[in-house]
Amino acid sequence: MKTKLLFSLILIGVLSTINSFAEKRIQDNSHCLSCHDDPTITMTKNGKEISLEVKTFVFSRSVHSSLKCEKCHVGFNPDEIPHKENITPVNCMSCHKNVVQVHQFHPTMKNASGTGGTNDVNCKNCHGYHNVQSPKNPSSPTHFLNSTNFCGNCHKKEKEDHIKSQHFVELNKNNPNAPTCIFCHQKPITPGFKLDLAQLKLNQEELCLSCHIKQENNPYAKALINYDKSVHGSALRKGNKFAAICVDCHGSHNLQKASSPNSNINPTKVSNVCGKCHIAITQEYHSSVHGVELLKGNPDVPGCTYCHGEHSIGPMAVVEERIIQKNRMNFNTLVSNKMVFCVRCHTNDTLMAKYKLSTLEKAHDWLPNLQRHWETVRCVDCHSSYDPPNLSHNILPREATVKKCEECHSKNSILMTKLFKHEKARSREKYGFINGTILSDAYVIGTTRNVYLDFISVVIFGIVIVFLLIHIFLRWYFRPAKYPIVENNIKEREEQ
Repeated sequence: MKTKLLFSLILIGVLSTINSFAEKRIQDNSHCLSCHDDPTITMTKNGKEISLEVKTFVFSRSVHSSLKCEKCHVGFNPDEIPHKENITPVNCMSCHKNVVQVHQFHPTMKNASGTGGTNDVNCKNCHGYHNVQSPKNPSSPTHFLNSTNFCGNCHKKEKEDHIKSQHFVELNKNNPNAPTCIFCHQKPITPGFKLDLAQLKLNQEELCLSCHIKQENNPYAKALINYDKSVHGSALRKGNKFAAICVDCHGSHNLQKASSPNSNINPTKVSNVCGKCHIAITQEYHSSVHGVELLKGNPDVPGCTYCHGEHSIGPMAVVEERIIQKNRMNFNTLVSNKMVFCVRCHTNDTLMAKYKLSTLEKAHDWLPNLQRHWETVRCVDCHSSYDPPNLSHNILPREATVKKCEECHSKNSILMTKLFKHEKARSREKYGFINGTILSDAYVIGTTRNVYLDFISVVIFGIVIVFLLIHIFLRWYFRPAKYPIVENNIKEREEQ
């Protein structure tokens, strides 16, 4: 009896030792790697040969290197082949419960099971198998410096655009503030989130402003703060899904500085961007003297943003006080009449000399009481193809400028009298006292000369002179001989 009891205890001890040794072997990764660190180890699955190699040095660098194999490969028996009768895929979500929250850039992750699926929901396709690394590790494919190339494995067109962008330039400078694919796309900004378009645009706008408003050295930061009060920002907040936001003008992945010739917002191209929405106005602008030069690539001509501003509503161009005083202007009048933009360029002596144009003061020196005109007449009233008070983007060349002085001066007798006196004085200077008085160019019914009548009169007068000359020539050519009878009598006497 004692012998049987002793034998039973020994057997139990041996079995316990074997079991504990087996458990130790299962929990010891070196036991698994002793086989799987072999490049020739494979298995056949669905008719395909699959490598089962796990490189020891690769796994040792993995963020999971501290875990035991059985943590992921649950129920595997290393002493049996296959190690599990029904091998099931590793389920990452058994540990990573918050995958949906941390993978907002792939909205379909809400459908993830943790064991496979399409590229949008397959953990291992992005993070790898036994070589999973922390995104904080510079060698990790999901590190912010590597995200463009990594995400570009699937999103090839986006990668192609992004590597040309200013964001990518900053990223290569190791700028920690440079946005990466994941930084932007972890926000609900893509159609995959199935939100209303207006809400998507609001999210996109807030994402851009979250960085650019905070940049102390950003010259547009103050203007960006007021974006919500601009025409576009106000319309967006009222639910207008067609209102322009940052990416509509700047682009999404291929963002470049305005100074870049390939940038959407380059001064010579910005009218094309605005023209996506403002079609008729852009066509009108492109036919103007400014638009024609802009399409030639002239960077000095004013484009849309020069007058309308970039981000905030109604920014004012800066005009020096000396220019305002020199041209006898009132700043408040310039602002209210929207002339401040015209004045800023056309009072620039260097710029006007470059294009052989007269400065504002010299070009209007023919106008009497110039200061009074600045207060009552806008530049576009004479220099555009529209009648006041409409605004036109079709600025005419100087030779086509409309000078319809009578439209204002005919409103009352006092203005009409002033115009008559001025025109009479100019006519005398131009044609002399007599001609200027008799043939005055003043706008008075009955005395105003007509260009066409003047031309016809000159033609008729010329024809009369020509006929008179012809008549005189013919009379001279066919004149009779001098004293023909006397000469004949003399000849007869000589013959006798």
